[in-house]
Amino acid sequence: MCHRVSEATAWQCNCGYEFGQRTEVTVQLLRAQRKRTRAQLGVLLALDVGAIFGVVYAAFHGFVVFSVLGFALLTTWTLRAVSRLSVTRTSLRLLEQAPLPEARARKPKD
Repeated sequence: MCHRVSEATAWQCNCGYEFGQRTEVTVQLLRAQRKRTRAQLGVLLALDVGAIFGVVYAAFHGFVVFSVLGFALLTTWTLRAVSRLSVTRTSLRLLEQAPLPEARARKPKD
């Protein structure tokens, strides 16, 4: 989900993903992550718009350096959220297109 590299002995990632779990559980985790990331992205975009107005206001009053640093930090967070949302969407698309396991019939026991 988060595509972080874990140690070979790790059984669970920091994001809550357990290695080797069922696909349905992973899809549910990805959908929840997508929902949280969309909400986070909406808040960050609203803050970015406010920061733009803050930079313009600060430019008239001589505080450009502080406002530009804040705007750069918000922009970095926004780009990370966009990247996370893109990875989540791609992962969901790949998991939802994954073929079902092949069905096999068992031989009856005598």
